[in-house]
Amino acid sequence: MYRKQLLLLITIVIIQLSVYGQDPQFSQYFSSPLTLNPANTGGMSGVKRLAANFRNQWQGIGNPYLTGTFSFESQILKKRMGEGNKLAIGFLGLFDKTIGGAYKSNYFSTSVGYHLWLNEDMTDKLSIGFQTTLVNRTLDYNNLSFAEQFVSGGFNTTLSNNQTFINGSINYFDFNTGLLYAHITESMSYYFGSSIYHITQPVESFLSKNGNKLPIRLTLNGGAVLNAGEVDRLHLSALWMSQGSVSQAVFGAAYELVMPGADGDRSLMLGSYYRMKDAFIPYVGIKLKDMQIGISYDATISSLNLGKTKNRSFEVSLLYNFPDNSQYKKYVPWY
Repeated sequence: MYRKQLLLLITIVIIQLSVYGQDPQFSQYFSSPLTLNPANTGGMSGVKRLAANFRNQWQGIGNPYLTGTFSFESQILKKRMGEGNKLAIGFLGLFDKTIGGAYKSNYFSTSVGYHLWLNEDMTDKLSIGFQTTLVNRTLDYNNLSFAEQFVSGGFNTTLSNNQTFINGSINYFDFNTGLLYAHITESMSYYFGSSIYHITQPVESFLSKNGNKLPIRLTLNGGAVLNAGEVDRLHLSALWMSQGSVSQAVFGAAYELVMPGADGDRSLMLGSYYRMKDAFIPYVGIKLKDMQIGISYDATISSLNLGKTKNRSFEVSLLYNFPDNSQYKKYVPWY
């Protein structure tokens, strides 16, 4: 009896430490605007934007992490902003699950972003964003197997595991904010931003109400878009994050090759990114007018690739911009 409870306790502690060290994240961070920086809310070329991301992480090592998002943003009070300034609201849903669905996290976010042009030429822009998130985490230990459920021929999970002392669900509100500066011209553009997540440092624990506080996550991101030839572009980007005792850096580039005769409406993007001390990430993207689709694969070089076990992580992204036909439309080359 006590051994069983001890093993379950160890399992939960491992999960808690995993959560403590890392928020859900994407290798294609540049295609997930509302999880990258709240200031990205509304920072698109069109008046509305849809985004979706799906990540299947760590195949080959037990039950992998499955992470997915869907977000929608829309410009609001357009007639009152004037001169190209923009106020937008965004909604984000994110799910993350592992251990065969025994451990799940669900995030429901609302964000607002304000974008102010700093000069009459509309080349320099400052953006600020705020995001409120409702988080639900569940641990369904009925989906786990215990010694009492082992019978002749294997485990019978329909038998009771007699676990009643653990809170299987927690809920809390969270708050994030961010800033972004961008310089945009016809020949080249660059941007850099910073964001702070978990400002209120909510307490999350399945064991008690006095569990560890969720550490603040600091994020810096930046990049540039350079014209290469008459129509092609080179996209450079980098991301650095720090949460608790864990930090991570990713950087890379993608070359956008515009298809002949497409008038810029169709292009192919080929690139590669590097997550330091962890993985190389080849990336292929397709742009079809207002829609962008991306596929990436994490080629792990860390100790997670042990022996014959190969860690595999795949990711797919989708971005769709609803066109802006107003006189104040401004092309945003990275979204």
